[in-house]
Amino acid sequence: MANLVRVTVGYEQLAEERIYDNYAWHKKAWTMFEHHHELKDRNSKREMDKGPTPFLSRYIQKSSHAVLLIVSEYSPLKPDWCGNEQWQMIEIDESYLTQDSYYFDLYANPTKAVKKPDNNGGFTKHGRRLTLMDTPSQREWLYRKGNSHGFQLVEDIPLRIEKPVNHYFNRKGKKGLHIGVRFQGALRVTNSCEFRDAFRRGIGTAKGFGFGLLMIKPAHF
Repeated sequence: MANLVRVTVGYEQLAEERIYDNYAWHKKAWTMFEHHHELKDRNSKREMDKGPTPFLSRYIQKSSHAVLLIVSEYSPLKPDWCGNEQWQMIEIDESYLTQDSYYFDLYANPTKAVKKPDNNGGFTKHGRRLTLMDTPSQREWLYRKGNSHGFQLVEDIPLRIEKPVNHYFNRKGKKGLHIGVRFQGALRVTNSCEFRDAFRRGIGTAKGFGFGLLMIKPAHF
């Protein structure tokens, strides 16, 4: 069972809560899961030992407010900073994730790994990641993700790819940048287990910063 949370936040409250970037959103989202002791233990570990992010999120800006969406197998609690009228939670039944086809909306950080030179004429063990900025590369990235996450794109329905958007953030005094790309289209499930795992764990990198949540709606074609 997965839980979907939708929180509506006005821009005045965003300023009061000092929610200025994706990392600030991320910290606010964590306040919904502080009652899970095992997640507190997770946060005390080294970054490389933490494992997958226990929830996925997406931040959507509207004309008069912003929306925070969260999907998690952990049960969230409404935090003090959120009013009852701002909070909506839905339990996603397992049957919802067993359909053959879906329309989808994915906001992701499409990247590729590149080797990083060391000071000895070789390369470091861990390289760096570059964001894919051109549409053909972004399209190919999504096709590859589909192959590894149990789905394929429906060719009869055009895939829409929006222009990349910069998301600057400040984390522990250090500035960073993630680049988001929105994909919209339709898919067919080829491996139900892999697809359900993609829905729960997300697609791509920077999943802790509001990327990778696969929004889906059952389709029949």
